[in-house]
Amino acid sequence: MAPFATLFCENDSFPFDVYFYHASIGFYSFYEGETGTYCANDKLSYIQVDVLGSYDINGSFLAEDTGSTKSRVSYWYGIVGAIWLVYRALMIRRSYVMSTRYGRRCDELGETISQEQAVVFVQESLRLSAHGASNYQRAVLLYLIVEGIMTDLFLIIANDGWATRVQYASLGYNLSGLMLLLFEMVESMNWLSEKWRMRIKRVFFSYEVALVGEFVTALVLQAFLTGLNKSDLKRSKPTALAVSYYLWSLICHGMVVMVVIGIISSVRVLWALVYAWLKHRSFAILSDPCCVDTALGVRSRIMLLSGYSLEGGVLYYRPSALKAFGMLKMEEEGSEYLIMHKLHWFTVPRDNLIGIGVITGARVEPCNERPCTGIVSFLDRRLGGPSNQTKNYQATVNQRTIKVLAASNEMNDIP
Repeated sequence: MAPFATLFCENDSFPFDVYFYHASIGFYSFYEGETGTYCANDKLSYIQVDVLGSYDINGSFLAEDTGSTKSRVSYWYGIVGAIWLVYRALMIRRSYVMSTRYGRRCDELGETISQEQAVVFVQESLRLSAHGASNYQRAVLLYLIVEGIMTDLFLIIANDGWATRVQYASLGYNLSGLMLLLFEMVESMNWLSEKWRMRIKRVFFSYEVALVGEFVTALVLQAFLTGLNKSDLKRSKPTALAVSYYLWSLICHGMVVMVVIGIISSVRVLWALVYAWLKHRSFAILSDPCCVDTALGVRSRIMLLSGYSLEGGVLYYRPSALKAFGMLKMEEEGSEYLIMHKLHWFTVPRDNLIGIGVITGARVEPCNERPCTGIVSFLDRRLGGPSNQTKNYQATVNQRTIKVLAASNEMNDIP
């Protein structure tokens, strides 16, 4: 029976039409209309999607809606989606400007940068939140990410074949962004000791484990969803009626999200342990203190396990790793300062270098943020060792400018 004909169901097939909504946390829902054939032999429906879109309806209004064959539109989804796309485009532009300027600085100072270093710098510059962001601002970003996750969950249902695999990867990527943003919020609240903060960050948010969990998710999520559809959840209508479809939908979607986060986290932990042992023959790099990490505080987005060097029981950052994170050295009146590029929300000011620590030998002690101008140089030695700070250092802006020599203006030609 059209649109699909199954040979073994030639005399046991029936026309099948379905129109359903997929609620979101905002005041809108996705909808999908399908037609096809129901086979009585295998009790499966073979369908094709006829209509797909979003509509400004949710809650009790959604429960009472009977559907429509006419085109519907969601202004909420359109506006929020447009804001999210524009914001991501601005993040990409910011990353491009910062990366180009940094590349020019490397050329002028005769420094080479490897592909891995370039990728790490780009990933850092693609950070969603700006340095110094408040948790209220992060909460807004969190909402946008959750809306993206809801979109992924719906499109996984609506798509088929290779497009579904792409959607699985997108879901994993958005969930990793959700995990990172939530951890940023916890970091900024000083709930963790420095030791536990670095343990979590090195295991879950290092460059080496990035996208590994997402790749595994793309491979196994389809089997999980198939098993979920065959479970007793499909007979949970009485529960949905008792607590409301909206709440029960959030609970069920939350179950899927938690399983995916569990897969991503488990794979990251396992791979971080394997990588640390193969690279350093020690798990100490996952927990030992390092003064550079303390000085960076919440400003770093990812860690670089390959950039550490464990010597004599002391953990150091190699010069190559410092270069990958865009960290530089500035000298003034016999003193040395560790400086880095400050991320703003949408712009890349010409004076975006800030001092975050005072260098003494191989040690760095955190200091208040200070604007910097002038000539800087790349670090030519390792930095590390324990810091005197026992907790995550929360930097505050110090208006006293670090006086340095004037730098080349060629860095600032990019708008």
